[in-house]
Amino acid sequence: MFFKKGNQGAAALHFESGRGDINVISESDVETQLKMIGLTSKDLQVINSLQPFVLKKIDYIVDRFYKNLENEPSLFKIINDNSSIERLKKTLTQHIVEMFDGIVDESYLLKRIRIAHVHVRIGLQTKWYMCAFQDLLLSLINIIEENVTQKDDILLSIRAVSKILNLEQQLVLEAYDAEAERLKEVINEQKRTVRDNVASASQNLAAISEETNASFQQLISQSNEIVSIAKTGTELLLHAKERAENGKEQIHKQTLTMSNIHSSIHDISKEVRLLVEILNQMQEIVDIVTGISDQTNLLSLNAAIEAARAGEFGRGFSVVAGEVRKLSEETKSSVSSVSSLILNTNNQVEKLAKSLEKISVDVESGNTNIKTTESYFEQILNVMNETMLQNNKIQNELVTVVNVVNELGDAFQEVAISADSLTSITNEMN
Repeated sequence: MFFKKGNQGAAALHFESGRGDINVISESDVETQLKMIGLTSKDLQVINSLQPFVLKKIDYIVDRFYKNLENEPSLFKIINDNSSIERLKKTLTQHIVEMFDGIVDESYLLKRIRIAHVHVRIGLQTKWYMCAFQDLLLSLINIIEENVTQKDDILLSIRAVSKILNLEQQLVLEAYDAEAERLKEVINEQKRTVRDNVASASQNLAAISEETNASFQQLISQSNEIVSIAKTGTELLLHAKERAENGKEQIHKQTLTMSNIHSSIHDISKEVRLLVEILNQMQEIVDIVTGISDQTNLLSLNAAIEAARAGEFGRGFSVVAGEVRKLSEETKSSVSSVSSLILNTNNQVEKLAKSLEKISVDVESGNTNIKTTESYFEQILNVMNETMLQNNKIQNELVTVVNVVNELGDAFQEVAISADSLTSITNEMN
């Protein structure tokens, strides 16, 4: 097994001259992985023998690696957000050199696992990682083809390099799997927490929905009762309005009656005044008659005297004169009685006139009060009309509220059903 001569004619080296050392924990997963991909100490010898050629082309390999990343702008964003191209070039150079040291031990594995976790942490997707490693494999194949002479040796070198790259990829993918498992466990824990919270919330929601629904049923009952009371209030208002209108009508009739009474009293007062005037005239007549009676009495006295002087011839005339005087005195006595009656009548008429005047004042005052009462009844009717309008409006609004409450009750019933459904779902999640 020989290598091609370099450009300066360097001597060819054997694969057996390389170092190959595998030192992993016995019966571990890594040991099983190495067996499954067939990576042996001889493969590590081949890999280590290729290290000088890799070192010679390391800048080319690294530059080509990052040049290829330009095909995906998101990769540069990840790099710029977490590090820099120059820094990563140095890290990749060291990484590739160590890969060709021909040693696979715990230190080697820990470094790879640490780098793998960095890939996971920065959010590098596995497809871009696989693409990058495929490009790295192609670069290494080019180096092998340029420096290994025989076809079998080329194939042996490519196999060895592909095995070590496969181990690298396994370690990285294992880190991705571990992170995915961790995230899965986190998600499962979150799901359990969400499930428990949803179950608790759904139970609380169901309880609250039942309580709210009961409250809404009570509210509906009370609202219906309020609507019924409002209807009864409207009916009572209608009756009250009807009675108030009847009262107003009666007051109006009383007003007319009082006006008629006032008019009648006014007419009676006029008649009383006429009666007073007649009584005054009668008193004047009585006075005249009294005067005549006095004069007649005086004349009869003179006639008696003259009859006495005439002696026997005047006796008849004396009798007549006595009768006249007697009639005169009776007339005077009768006229005196009439005068007394007229005086009493006049006093009674004056009292009647004063009573009528007082009654007239009272009737006027009563008429004013009745008009005021009628005005109050008018105001009461206006207030009742407004109250009825407001009551009808309130009744309509209450009906609307009851409808809304009924709709809310239906909605809460649906919420309760949804809560039960949610509880069923959480039980199925278990």
